[in-house]
Amino acid sequence: MKIKITSIITLALFLSALLSLSAQESIVEWTNPFPKDELGTSYTITPNELPDNQKLFEIKKNKIEILYTWKGDEAPFGMITTTKEYSHFNLELEYKWGERKFAPRLEAKRDAGIVFHIKGEKVVWPTCLECQIQEGDTGDLWVIKGPKVSWFQKDGSEKLLDSSGKKTYIEGDKYGNHEVDGWNKVRVEVRGSESAKFFENGQLVNELKNFLNADDTPLEKGNIALQAEGSEIIYRNIKIQELK
Repeated sequence: MKIKITSIITLALFLSALLSLSAQESIVEWTNPFPKDELGTSYTITPNELPDNQKLFEIKKNKIEILYTWKGDEAPFGMITTTKEYSHFNLELEYKWGERKFAPRLEAKRDAGIVFHIKGEKVVWPTCLECQIQEGDTGDLWVIKGPKVSWFQKDGSEKLLDSSGKKTYIEGDKYGNHEVDGWNKVRVEVRGSESAKFFENGQLVNELKNFLNADDTPLEKGNIALQAEGSEIIYRNIKIQELK
């Protein structure tokens, strides 16, 4: 009887804590990390010098159009990166592919991505973790140029992905494809160095935990960026909820 009562109390405390956390998250304000007219203040763009004064990113009211006004058949890759570092957060956005693709990815899948916990120089493909946005592959994990993470495989087992050695780009495939034609929603939940979850159209598609730098110190925070990788794409309703 005592065991049963103890179990009930434990369950009640757990549910109470869970409800409290949900309530706290529900009152935290959502903001746009890439507000119009705040280039150089809230975010930077890489590369910042392009031929003929062209733009990779056209920032509008909570919408970013990529390569829609680009002239020519070839385009460089780029990133729009927050100047602020984030640790515990929820990030949501919707994306839709355009029609045009550019060399050197004319024959490749349309590709982009959300990168977070960026460290070091803000170059294309920096030291970071990535939630891939790519035709048929949205939700794949990439561990790039240094970090180490424990990745949950499709069968629930854990695998160490270490990008600090000779292989500096390590992939963790998503669990299933939930992409549809037109607009798709991505949600990335990050909790410092503890964990991250990727969602595509409301479905959990990837999960990882225990983030370390190359020197085995916790990878707690970093900048966030959206990528341009040779395809027209629109990001809209971009918002972040900073939890800690």
